[in-house]
Amino acid sequence: MHSRTQNFLRILALAGGAVACGTRSHIVARNPALTLAPTCADAVPVYPDREHVPYDYYEVALINAEGNSVYNGNGDLLKSVRNEAAGVGANGVVLDSLGASHATVKVLGAAVGSNDAERKARAIAIWMPSDTARVREACSGK
Repeated sequence: MHSRTQNFLRILALAGGAVACGTRSHIVARNPALTLAPTCADAVPVYPDREHVPYDYYEVALINAEGNSVYNGNGDLLKSVRNEAAGVGANGVVLDSLGASHATVKVLGAAVGSNDAERKARAIAIWMPSDTARVREACSGK
């Protein structure tokens, strides 16, 4: 079910650019075959890999997030990714990568104002048709 869009998103991911400074996220590629109503970030769990996704799913979008590793943690990036995914109607995110540059020079550079110490995340926003009841409950009143 998801393999058709998987190749499409991976090809477009190669063309994705990077944004530095502050926690930012953006859609790198979007599946044009799916138009979904926005959900809420509370309804977007993060799965560490495809094997942990409990249902069949469609890939909705590829999301990149970045932030300065001195000021932003992994939680900040994941929150940004979940918000972006919710905006395109996803009800889950499969984490592709999450990490930071650990070079002391880069961290020191970021502390004095340069933009070379980065924390980055890349994830695939997914929509699981079998999980819509949970999403309605998680987003009720929001």
